[in-house]
Amino acid sequence: TTNKIPIRSAGAWLRMASTADVSTADSSSAEITPQKKVQVERVLSGVQPTGSLHLGNYLGAIRQWVDFQNKPQYDEEGNVVPVENFFCVVDLHAITMPHDPKELYESTLSSAALYIAAGIDPAKSAIFVQSHVPAHSELAWLLNCITPMNWLERMIQFKEKAKKQGESVGVGLF
Repeated sequence: TTNKIPIRSAGAWLRMASTADVSTADSSSAEITPQKKVQVERVLSGVQPTGSLHLGNYLGAIRQWVDFQNKPQYDEEGNVVPVENFFCVVDLHAITMPHDPKELYESTLSSAALYIAAGIDPAKSAIFVQSHVPAHSELAWLLNCITPMNWLERMIQFKEKAKKQGESVGVGLF
């Protein structure tokens, strides 16, 4: 058996297609107009499972996710734009700092449950755990191979975490 958290799998949602066919035919007309390609907008965001979610997580991210999933989005012509929402628990980001694996597992499950309790609707938005999608680790490897170290050393997030960890900064932080 595996220790996977029973959250909806993200694999089915991570599609490469970014357009959808939308018919622009007028039902009162005998003439059918060509189909228009509509750009599907996607939202991908997540929060680290570093214990319990706090007010900052709720006000800064989760409340906005709930509002966004519940309001239709419009283009400049006033047409409704299809949106796919992907909200994840970024447990792989959490392992860049010292952690207890059992606590991380429990925090990951709690965070996913809190997303739902806060109003993220699994029927409208995909909720998944980052480590359950192998493409995240694969992409990290590819980006690590092509990104110069000096770009990473200029990042504020790296500087802050490196200052906290001192000489014990792990390579995964890059």
